Amino acid sequence: MPLVNTLATAQSPYLRAHKDNPVAWQQWADSTLARARLENKPIFLSIGYHTCHWCHVMNDESFSSEQIAAVLNEHFVPIKVDREERPDVDSVYMLYLQAISGGRGGWPLNVFLAPETLDPIYGGTYWPGPWDEVAAKTGRTTKPHGPEFKDVLLRIHELWTEDEDKCRRAGAEAVRQLRDWTTAKNKSEKSSLDKGILSDAYEYFDDRYDSVHGGFGEAPKFPQPTMLSLFMRMNDYLKHKEKVDLGNERDAADMAITTLKKIAKSGIHDQIGNGFARYSVTADWSLPHFEKMLYDQAMLLNAYLDAWLFNREANSFALDSVRDIATYLTNGPLTHAQGGFYSAEDADSIAPDNALTKREGAYYVWTYDEFFKVLGRVPGDVAAAHWNVLEYGNVDPQFDLHHELRGQNVLGVAMELPELSRVFGKSTRSLEELLAECREKLRAHRESTRARPSVDTKIVACWNGLAISGLARAGAAVSDVDPEASTTWLDAAKRAAEFIKDNMYDDTTHRLRRVYLDGAGAIPGMCDDYAYLITGLLDLYEATFDPGYLIWARNLQETQNSFFWDEDEGGYFSAGSDATDHLILRIKSGADTVEPSANAVSISNLLRFGAVLADEHLEAMAQRALESFAKDITAQPYVYCAMLPSVVALTEGMRTILLVVGKDANEDAVKDMVAGVRSVLLPNTTVVQLRTEPRDNNEGKLQGWLVQQDDIYRTVIAAHEAKEYDPDVTAYICQRRECGLPITSKSQLMEVLEREGSKDE
Repeated sequence: MPLVNTLATAQSPYLRAHKDNPVAWQQWADSTLARARLENKPIFLSIGYHTCHWCHVMNDESFSSEQIAAVLNEHFVPIKVDREERPDVDSVYMLYLQAISGGRGGWPLNVFLAPETLDPIYGGTYWPGPWDEVAAKTGRTTKPHGPEFKDVLLRIHELWTEDEDKCRRAGAEAVRQLRDWTTAKNKSEKSSLDKGILSDAYEYFDDRYDSVHGGFGEAPKFPQPTMLSLFMRMNDYLKHKEKVDLGNERDAADMAITTLKKIAKSGIHDQIGNGFARYSVTADWSLPHFEKMLYDQAMLLNAYLDAWLFNREANSFALDSVRDIATYLTNGPLTHAQGGFYSAEDADSIAPDNALTKREGAYYVWTYDEFFKVLGRVPGDVAAAHWNVLEYGNVDPQFDLHHELRGQNVLGVAMELPELSRVFGKSTRSLEELLAECREKLRAHRESTRARPSVDTKIVACWNGLAISGLARAGAAVSDVDPEASTTWLDAAKRAAEFIKDNMYDDTTHRLRRVYLDGAGAIPGMCDDYAYLITGLLDLYEATFDPGYLIWARNLQETQNSFFWDEDEGGYFSAGSDATDHLILRIKSGADTVEPSANAVSISNLLRFGAVLADEHLEAMAQRALESFAKDITAQPYVYCAMLPSVVALTEGMRTILLVVGKDANEDAVKDMVAGVRSVLLPNTTVVQLRTEPRDNNEGKLQGWLVQQDDIYRTVIAAHEAKEYDPDVTAYICQRRECGLPITSKSQLMEVLEREGSKDE
């Protein structure tokens, strides 16, 4: 029986988008892999995701082509995988592709596999479709470099037919080398870890810092929020006992804050709506790759919040970006009605001038004529100068490979208010009001006349964990300056957590499901799902002081330890011990990618639990996990930015701020003291609140659990209970199981925190 396309039954929107292809796509399943084995046909594995631009291009050019389908269906078993559903499968074959291509990778990830063993034979990313069809469909006259996809397919078929054994030997040898490499990399080796490696990471990025545009390295440019957050804490990390002198070089925090300023004004920031695109094609951030990913919003939300907390007065711009991203998350296309957040918004959308065609960035870009038609001549002149709108478009043709942006303008701030005031002879206040009106007119026009990009409606546990973290931290931080926004953002974080608990979590087994889409998927949670969600719950605890979030996080940590921990060498595998079906490798990575590594986040979580719950076992696990990556961290600390704070924490000890609310305390005084703690950036610090008299039975029960975890909590609570009259909110600053003297005034507490903080450098 011939293969037929089975993707109509898939849960993933990315897979379902290929259900009408003439290619007989199969899903990654036992039955499919068994058929490849029985028929002895190579598997063509194509991995991508819903908002991937080049995945769309290859779909239009090749997977919709009858002549490509004829070759694939006859000679291969074609399988489609959503990398966001199966990062375990994706990471294995991406590692192979990077090994054979000198470190280069990307999506779509296309790999040919030997049946039965699933060893990779050959791989690549985008290959052009049949040129005769592409030219006829698009009118393009310049043929892409490299072989066409059809030629690649025929060549692999020829090699398999003529010398199957050679193909199998090559695949087996590739896997052997990858296994040897990963085994050696995973092997724990003693290597000294001290704070000196932070200066090594600093020097690496300092050498690559773009002092003109901000950011690091050349195009394409990614914001790298994990590294930016590290740099804003760098002075604090290096100021204690083993001070490392960075000399007269640029200040690390200044580089991070300048980068965030540049990004906020740039084309990768949606100047009319909200949110940030994934990366910039150009070094000056002017031309985005237009997709908007949930994880990028969440991580940038944290980075901008860090910049604001670093210096609230000087970095007010960062609070604007915090509001922007939080608005996108809580009142935008990624918001699920019952709580939780969808995965991404596409880069491509229907072209305004052709309803049958999708183009990258079509929803966001403007022709000169349309821009002025919406705004009128005089306001348009000001807005065009501000956002760099040019008569013939502002996109450099060398970066517009498919000529989709010819004559179009990507909005980015080119002329700021003081210069606009000099040029147009108007006050900055009046110009600010005029630009706000222009922004609303452009937004209303865009929303009423254009089709919004499609949304990947998968709810992924790990990325929701990141969003919960960002919204919880932001909601807590702005409570003193914007109580309404604080409530909105905290409610969104709490609703997302409850959605996951109700729909993607088994309260009996404490297991997570990775994906939800009209029901929980069958794929179990991966290591990053546990790590990121635990972080979100810890941040939600510190934002609400509801111990229920702490208890749930602790249960998840126990599950993660059971299924992902490497007993031999320490650290966590990406896939669980019961979810390694058909994986040729079980990968354990500590290096960051676009997202912080699951191991880095997990180590941080273990240290936070150790500080909050006095759990020496979890602290020891953090130590062992960090040591398992020590050799590689020492060799290249710049790819371990998310792990470096834990190096400092294990050297200096985590700090805990314990707030004890007296039985006669005024609630306004409580809020004021808490707001003070939340108003500054506090690296490697946990915050715990206890009440001498809980407000209700449930709170008392949950706090009772927390108090039983730590002798310090029991001692402090007993001391406060013994007081006849206790109106104070008392703060204790504890480190390495020792606490300082009680602090009973906000001013005294702020003096201590600011003296110990990063701004005194």
